[in-house]
Amino acid sequence: MEREIVVRGTGEVRTLPDLAGLRVEVSAEHRDQDQAYQSRMQLAQAVDEVLARHADDITRSTIASLSVQPKLRWQHGKQVRDGWRASRSNMVEVSGLDALGPLMAGLVEAGAAVTGPEWSLAPTNPAHGEARRAAAEDARLRAQAYAAALDVGLGPIAWIAEPGLRGGGPQPFEPVARPMLAAAARFASAEAEPPAENLDAAELTVQAAVEVGFEIL
Repeated sequence: MEREIVVRGTGEVRTLPDLAGLRVEVSAEHRDQDQAYQSRMQLAQAVDEVLARHADDITRSTIASLSVQPKLRWQHGKQVRDGWRASRSNMVEVSGLDALGPLMAGLVEAGAAVTGPEWSLAPTNPAHGEARRAAAEDARLRAQAYAAALDVGLGPIAWIAEPGLRGGGPQPFEPVARPMLAAAARFASAEAEPPAENLDAAELTVQAAVEVGFEIL
């Protein structure tokens, strides 16, 4: 049987986000299917022009959904078609946070419904490394405390792994960056009041964990 002290260290770091996610939707309704589609195309073009103007501040923009659906209403106890609704949704990731306010205002003015921002961290954000280092330091402190309390010597490290990676254990621990404050709003139409140019980002908490086996002397 292996003579080891096995501990799990955890680390937590708070930091401001460097990415903001927006959901941008345009929709148009008309009794004629082709007219609904054409109207949506015009709105989408206006939105794309706004996104193009802020291209340097946008990391990624992808079309999440496209649809042309009948509008239905009840008449004499049954549903009948009462026109058509065409819509398009984009998921936009913004890295230039100073431009977030003007970007959202421009999208609303173009006729889009904007939901967000959802704050997040890029994988390269230094906070991830800081959380991992804090987890490693926590693991060593835990092992030292157990060894001292049990009056045994703490030897060299036998192995290091993220939780769940040595097999037979729980699912791997996934480091997360979770918001400390809710920070999402919806700007439904061009008639809605434009968002403020300066949006306060919600602080995020980045968590990490590591499992370490120390030899017992």
